Amino acid sequence: MCFSIKGLLYRVFIDPLIGSLRRRVTSMISPGERVIEVACGTGALSLSMATIAGHVTGLDLSEDMILTARQAAGRRRAKNVAFELHDATDLSGYQDKVFDAAVSTMAMHQFDPGTGVKVLLGMRRVAGRIIIADYSCPMRPGPAAWLSRTIERAAGGEHYRNFRAYMERGGLARLAEEAGLKIVSQEERGAGAFIVAVLMPSAANT
Repeated sequence: MCFSIKGLLYRVFIDPLIGSLRRRVTSMISPGERVIEVACGTGALSLSMATIAGHVTGLDLSEDMILTARQAAGRRRAKNVAFELHDATDLSGYQDKVFDAAVSTMAMHQFDPGTGVKVLLGMRRVAGRIIIADYSCPMRPGPAAWLSRTIERAAGGEHYRNFRAYMERGGLARLAEEAGLKIVSQEERGAGAFIVAVLMPSAANT
């Protein structure tokens, strides 16, 4: 069996940092629902949601992440979750509203603005509601905000440029507006560094 060092490191060092976000998102899934997770990474959230949902589909563009997720599903003998190597900007292979919920955690700030809007448009088409967990904008000042910005700065390159653009443009609220969505509820997590939000089509786009 193949082994992913990158996937292991991500699972050990990154996943625990956002565990509370995953637990909150999981609590927002109803029994029996069909869920799609965009940019699923190591599959930790998909596997958590699968304990409640009827079926979960996790998508990621990284072969390392999908390999890690499939191995984790195998260890847990999870039968109601599938992980697919797939570009989040093209959900054309899925029918309209085939999912009850579309979920993405800590991914929107990694996309350039145009890509982020395209991803949300696809999620809006295939699911009845959208749940997004990402950075709060603006972040509430404090240690959590400082650590978050430090981590993003350390990532450097395109990742940091996209993070800066996300924050400077107004975060999730701006992306949602451009995708014809409205935030119907949101709550702060992590001392105000993060939000968990539910999005639905705006009145003009229903």
